Amino acid sequence: MRSIIRFGVLFVLAGMSVGVGFLGCRNTPYEHYIVGCPQEVAYDPYCCPCPQPEACLDPDNPGYTKPKPIPWECPNACDGPPPLPPRCSDGGADGGEEDGGMSLCADGVCVPESPDDWRHAAFFSDWREPPSCPGNMPIVAFEGTPAPPPLHCGECSCDEPEGTCTLPQTWTVDSQACPGGGVKTNFDPSMGWDGTCNQEKAILSSTLCGGVPCVRSITISPPVIEEGPCQAHVKGDPVEPPAKFWNGGPETPLGRVCTSAEPWPSCAGQSGKVCGPAGDDYASCIFQEGEHLCPAGWDGERHVLYVVKDERECSACTCEPPSGGTCEVLTSVWSSQGCSQIVITRAISAGMIAPCADIMPGTQLSGKTAELLHYTKGTCTPSGGEVVGELSLDKPVTVCCPGATT
Repeated sequence: MRSIIRFGVLFVLAGMSVGVGFLGCRNTPYEHYIVGCPQEVAYDPYCCPCPQPEACLDPDNPGYTKPKPIPWECPNACDGPPPLPPRCSDGGADGGEEDGGMSLCADGVCVPESPDDWRHAAFFSDWREPPSCPGNMPIVAFEGTPAPPPLHCGECSCDEPEGTCTLPQTWTVDSQACPGGGVKTNFDPSMGWDGTCNQEKAILSSTLCGGVPCVRSITISPPVIEEGPCQAHVKGDPVEPPAKFWNGGPETPLGRVCTSAEPWPSCAGQSGKVCGPAGDDYASCIFQEGEHLCPAGWDGERHVLYVVKDERECSACTCEPPSGGTCEVLTSVWSSQGCSQIVITRAISAGMIAPCADIMPGTQLSGKTAELLHYTKGTCTPSGGEVVGELSLDKPVTVCCPGATT
């Protein structure tokens, strides 16, 4: 009988203990079970006392930001929180093998897993000097630059030449009719002649050459165009190129790809997503050697980087000698003082064969004049302004970044 009473007392006490434990478990604040679990990882399925993150959210109050009391169905509801992985106390840092490599990605960005033959990378691209690789992506896998744009040299042109049309300098009188062949008499004007009435070397009608009158025909040299070289320049005189240039200078845009020997941790609660770096300097992307199209899910930005050797330059603009100019002069021979009675007059153009004109035998030659009718400057053919040298694009690497982050 004593044994039965003793057993009943123990049973009642045990029942009271269970009842007290039951009530205490249901009313213990949730925060009691997440001591040491920071708020930013409180819903991590590996940090939260409930094994499923949705069990720790309040679906009836979407805007309720505080932790929800532990549901009774959580198997550890009365046992207290399970042992926390190391990362649960450092703000959600990447997990290791013990917790399956899961992360809330509080300081990063969740991106798709890398497709076959592609690798995840932290990617930097800018004109400025690149900062160091992120601490969790310390390996510089590649540095290169995009393909430089086409080199535009501009069109070369030539200014008009500076020049003059020189009046005929050689006036030769012959004792025989054209084309001449008799005794020749010099009837040239003085050097620097301006074309006005020149009475030097007059030939009287009585002057004989070999027994015949010295004057029977006259040959006058054509005018001569004398022009200097043309000045070459780029058409339109463009301004100097901007300070940022591509030809191997210090401000050439640089792309840097940083990787890690460790895989990126999976994002908690997001199937097929991993946690990559995020920040102002580096973006979470994927890369592969060679030139490729970006795979699905990574078509936000595409960068192709190379080891660039750019030896291209524009050849200097030059000008061929001037050509095509025209000049015409009206020449006249006079038989009286002061160039008042004309003997012959003829228009002569630059470049033509010196013309010969017959004169009545024994005519007196007292003077000569020359008048410039017109002069058109020649032009110069430009050359140069072409791309010379080689551009080599070696060791291409394609970098693809997602269009939107989640």
